Amino acid sequence: MALPDGFLRELRDNNDMVSVAQSYVELKRAGSTYSCRCPFHSERTPSFHVYPDTQSYFCFGCGAGGDVVTFIRQIENLDYMEAVRFLAQRAGMAMPEDRDDGSARWRQRLYEINRTAGRYFHETLFSPEGKAGWDYITGRGLTEHTIKRFGIGYAPDDYHKLHYYMKSKGFSEDELASAALLVRNNNRVYDKFRHRVMFPIFDTRGNIIAFGGRALAADAPAKYLNSDETFVFQKRETLFALNYAKNSKADYFILCEGYMDVIAMHQAGFNSAVATLGTAITPSQARLIGRMGKSEVILSYDSDGPGQKAASRGINLLTEAGVKARVLNMTGAKDPDEFIRKYGAEAFAHLIEKSGGAIDYELGKLSNGLDLVNRDEDRSAYLKKAVVFLAQIQNPLDRDVYISRTAETARIPAETVRFAVNTEINRQKKRDKRDEFRNLVSPRNTDKINPQSAKLPREEKAERGILCFLYNNPDKLEHIEKSLTGGFVTEFNRRVFDNMKGRISRGDTLDMTGFNEEFESAEMGRITGILNDFAAFAHDIQALGDYIKILNDYSESNKNMTAGAMSADELLAFAQKQKEKKS
Repeated sequence: MALPDGFLRELRDNNDMVSVAQSYVELKRAGSTYSCRCPFHSERTPSFHVYPDTQSYFCFGCGAGGDVVTFIRQIENLDYMEAVRFLAQRAGMAMPEDRDDGSARWRQRLYEINRTAGRYFHETLFSPEGKAGWDYITGRGLTEHTIKRFGIGYAPDDYHKLHYYMKSKGFSEDELASAALLVRNNNRVYDKFRHRVMFPIFDTRGNIIAFGGRALAADAPAKYLNSDETFVFQKRETLFALNYAKNSKADYFILCEGYMDVIAMHQAGFNSAVATLGTAITPSQARLIGRMGKSEVILSYDSDGPGQKAASRGINLLTEAGVKARVLNMTGAKDPDEFIRKYGAEAFAHLIEKSGGAIDYELGKLSNGLDLVNRDEDRSAYLKKAVVFLAQIQNPLDRDVYISRTAETARIPAETVRFAVNTEINRQKKRDKRDEFRNLVSPRNTDKINPQSAKLPREEKAERGILCFLYNNPDKLEHIEKSLTGGFVTEFNRRVFDNMKGRISRGDTLDMTGFNEEFESAEMGRITGILNDFAAFAHDIQALGDYIKILNDYSESNKNMTAGAMSADELLAFAQKQKEKKS
């Protein structure tokens, strides 16, 4: 049963699109609209727009769009009903009687499973059975207060301890396997985590969504083991300890690689530390950081080769997400946890103060191992790499400063470096245009939402024009249905048309909010794009007639083709049916 139309109107009215978006992104006014870098894909220039008059948003870069419900669905990774509840709670509104919603119930069940398992691991750590885990974790310098605050636990060295405990609490094997706590292998079912220190992973609302386990056995196949992805856990979109760090008064995040680094920092007073679950930062994580309102990120990765590569990748992704980055330069320790234990919190605070900018870090790496004083070939090698890097700096003032610094380092005139950089910029622009053209003509560049549009571009465009007109003129539905003898030819646009017809016939308001129940977030973006693209013809009755004629002509030509393939008897029967329809 659908939510009442009046409730949805009130929900939308009480959750202004601009106000909601501003709690996640930094909007700048641009005439009658607002704009910013898109929170749903990486970009350097703003293409995300919020429209107060229609209470909608649209990104001209990735096609994301919709209303305030769609926005919350995307940015909080919620399904339709959860997004509605989120906004209702935000506005202090009572929900109508809940309908039967399987995905919402399953999400809540997963939270309950993980909460129960987390409590079991935590209690086991404090029991005699957890001595191995306790000795390890306290040996790393963690206090009991920190252990309790992060909910650290221990998974026993047994294949079925958690399995049987959770079954005694009413959870089935299927549920536990779907929650990634049990493994099924050749008809055997056993605990995924065994003889490991357990770190619960929380979402920003405080729900346990997954676990990370640190092996205690020297011969374990993996030192660290994370939960498999589930309905509530997507590793590439999650940051460890963000539930705590988002409330820090510091105006920066400290980004690390692992659980222990983060926990050691929090214990030492650096409570804005987060971790990327043992992998290099992903575009989704960079955009998530960008939505949290901190002015910059301090990269605190391990000082080994993989750590330096991860730092470089992090700099690029954070810059694309609109976040400034600095890099810690640690000596005497391989990671932040070891540094704090060896030198103390005060020394680490000094490291943060002295951390260099991302550009300084990258340029410094380019000169590693080179003799720029005595060897011309080393200076040449440095300049070739530096020119390519400098050409990628977007801000012209920053670029000019570092051109001068590079020229000074290499001991050549700044104009020589500047000319080389400008040449490289032009080369990169030509390459980008060539790549863009290749992507456009690539056969892989198909429309996943409406794949029929490629074969029927003229008809599909006419359908979009009709949809926009009907959305703005619902009283013209009868006229459209009478005039449109051929019908829609692409499935997606037909679904949108049928949705509109149903809502108009029920007397519901025809607004963006009503599409959310039937359409996915990506589809909502397409609908928003349709309404934007044809806004100039939203009330043009002559244009409507042209759109309808295109579809009717297509239908008639199909009939003629079908008739040409009929036998004489079939053709007579078809003609009789057409005659009966007209009468």
